[in-house]
Amino acid sequence: MIEKMKKLTFLVYHKEYDEFLHRLQDLGVMHIEGGTLDAARAKALSADVEALRHIDDTLSRLDDLPKPEHDKAPTALPDGHTGADTAAMLDKLDSLQTRIAQLEEQAEAMEPWGEFDPAYVAAQMQAAGCAMHFLTAPTKTYDKEIAPDYPTEAISESKGRTHFVAILPLSDDQQQLQQLLTLASEATLPQARLSTLRAQLDQAKGEHAATLAQLQAMAPAAKAALEAERSRIQGHLDFDTVRLGTERAADDHLCVLRGWIPATKEQELRAAFDASSAWFEISDPQPGDDIPIKLKNNRFFRLFEMFTELYMLPKYNELDLTPFLAPFYIIFFGLCLGDSGYGLFITLAALAVKMFKKDLSQGMRAAMNLLLTLGISAFFCGLLSGAFFGINLYELDVPLFDSIGSAVAMDNSQMFNLSLILGFIQIIFGMCLKTYNKTIQLGFVYSLSTLGWMLVIISAAVSLLMPEYGSVSKWFTYAGLALAFLANSPDRYKKNPATGLLINVGSGLWDAYNTATGMLGDMLSYVRLFALGLSGGILATVFDSLATGLAPDNAVLGPIVMVLIFVLGHALNMFMNVLGAFVHPMRLTFVEFFKNAGYEGGGNAYTPFK
Repeated sequence: MIEKMKKLTFLVYHKEYDEFLHRLQDLGVMHIEGGTLDAARAKALSADVEALRHIDDTLSRLDDLPKPEHDKAPTALPDGHTGADTAAMLDKLDSLQTRIAQLEEQAEAMEPWGEFDPAYVAAQMQAAGCAMHFLTAPTKTYDKEIAPDYPTEAISESKGRTHFVAILPLSDDQQQLQQLLTLASEATLPQARLSTLRAQLDQAKGEHAATLAQLQAMAPAAKAALEAERSRIQGHLDFDTVRLGTERAADDHLCVLRGWIPATKEQELRAAFDASSAWFEISDPQPGDDIPIKLKNNRFFRLFEMFTELYMLPKYNELDLTPFLAPFYIIFFGLCLGDSGYGLFITLAALAVKMFKKDLSQGMRAAMNLLLTLGISAFFCGLLSGAFFGINLYELDVPLFDSIGSAVAMDNSQMFNLSLILGFIQIIFGMCLKTYNKTIQLGFVYSLSTLGWMLVIISAAVSLLMPEYGSVSKWFTYAGLALAFLANSPDRYKKNPATGLLINVGSGLWDAYNTATGMLGDMLSYVRLFALGLSGGILATVFDSLATGLAPDNAVLGPIVMVLIFVLGHALNMFMNVLGAFVHPMRLTFVEFFKNAGYEGGGNAYTPFK
């Protein structure tokens, strides 16, 4: 559901405004209506915006640090250590990583030539009136075409290539070099000994390891300090944004602040400001107001608010569909996964994380509760087909499984029909919500058209499935068509009843076409509930067959290979199936359910100034 809001307006004397804002920020209940900032005022906030960007970047880089190989107790930050110092250490780590890569490349390039001093060799060659060139060529080319005809010396050979030097007189150096380069490639070598490069590489690696270890140890404390600094700067930025964007009146002597508070916070706000010099008024929302949205659901349905927020928040005068989508999503996830073994694994994994990871954040704990709920659903939905990691439990001749199977087992045809039935129920339920939504928004007369189409669809279904009631259902069909054709737009009757009647009938014909084709398409979309469960079950069976069929006939290797194929195959299949089981019910919710419920959305989230 959507929490009720109250409109709040403050008038504050300009000299008391900063103190007033601090009190309001400490109270932390008012959603401020956004003011407008000119270029000069926006520029005044740029320093805080840039500081937040740097903090977010530093936090992200700390999160990207590799985990330490051994658990070590975190260390406190040194005295005077700031977020800038943490960023500098991260920059040093990146610089060392780049330096290590460069030295490794240089050492690798120097490796085939051995240990020598490039500067000393170049000086000796210059004194002798020669130049030494470092070249590589295929070994066959070197042996047949280069060694017999040019003054060269082979240094080493690796991977079918010979590394050699050519010592050429400076007088005809370029001519002979160009001839050699038609047969060989010249190597570019660093101007340092191989031993020097290796020493520098070891030193860089040591510095990198020490810096990384220091960062890993202080990362928890650094993150906490950065988060605190971020909170402080964000609060300062929010404060300045409100202060600079406030409307002024009475020659800038009065500051006018408008916003919203939850109705449940009214008494708290009155107690805080009744004795102050600020004047305020609390009133009910009016049509056309841009009212912020705060969802208010119980602990269970709150787990599914993420789906509503992912799509978009409802408008203030709309129904919050979160409590209504939750039961369907739970069932749809279970049917899409369709394997009791996978459901049991997810359930146990979520329970294990909750039990052994005591320092879970609120968001992660909610995610584990959601996974736990969905895992239980998958376990029980998997009993419909009897699938357990690709094994059919009802073919094992176990009395317990046989009794369960006799009560709940369904074949593919029944599972297909179940998907369509669930789709029909959700669509009709969505239309019921649409009827209620229009009633509370516009009035009952505006919901008659939707109510009429519901009667037509339900009557058609009754006639198809229970022909013995066809004579009764046809009267409901006639009544539904009358409502759908005559009441689809009641406003049209106000200007001219006759013209309104003709337009409504024409619109009814168009609605009939859209309803018939839309209903068919929507119903077929729910076949994916059956198809995903079936495809996942087939893949699970294939991996079971591969595990038993590819295992060698060996008392030691056989079980090892079988377990490896079983674990890897089912891990891959579970990953793909869980991903599909998350996405496709969400798609059915956003497209089919929200559309048939007449959900518009577009609300802005309630974000209190605090």
